[in-house]
Amino acid sequence: MDNTSFPMKPVIDGPMHVSLKHDSAHKHVTGQAEYIDDIPEPAGTLHGGLGLADRAHAQIVSIDLEAVKAAPGVVWVMTADDIPGANDVGSTGRHDEPLLATDLVQFHGQPIFAVFAETRDQARRAALLAKIEYSDLPHWSDIAGARDNGAPFVTEPMTLKRGEPQAEIGKPPLRVQASMEIGGQEHFYLESHIAFAIPGEDDDVIVWSSTQHPSEVQH
Repeated sequence: MDNTSFPMKPVIDGPMHVSLKHDSAHKHVTGQAEYIDDIPEPAGTLHGGLGLADRAHAQIVSIDLEAVKAAPGVVWVMTADDIPGANDVGSTGRHDEPLLATDLVQFHGQPIFAVFAETRDQARRAALLAKIEYSDLPHWSDIAGARDNGAPFVTEPMTLKRGEPQAEIGKPPLRVQASMEIGGQEHFYLESHIAFAIPGEDDDVIVWSSTQHPSEVQH
């Protein structure tokens, strides 16, 4: 009789039930990771700051940027009219996320303009000098409130469907009905949003960006 025994593994090899090390974790925890903010700045580098909406939902009645343009160190102020291509940074093909708001604010903190100055501090201080007049619109800060009050969708929903799910819902012997709400999540293991652009020859521009969507940055 063969009494050979084989040791049983407590867990199956794979990503479940084990703590896997992030590919660049050792660089993060030892301070060796090089972020865009660590790149030496060439002389004459300009720094950008954003003018952000202080309303959650509103029509933009007027924008006065004269004080921004006259602020110390300011070189250029950019609005949606200065964008050479489409004013869109959406990554789903829905074209529902403008780079800079024009006449409608859809969330608190939405960028309306950008200001470029000789230092980061000058750009941020200048951005606060804008005079923007709003006409407030109704808003709700939670899903249930928006649903119960008939708030319109920000954009038409994108529905992915396969088969006939409604015909199958009543067939299982056991059904569970519940609700779940997921809050916002900071992508804490990445660096803050930042981009660094250096002009090159023949209208080339080299761009470093803290992004997971390089194609959108290129566009």
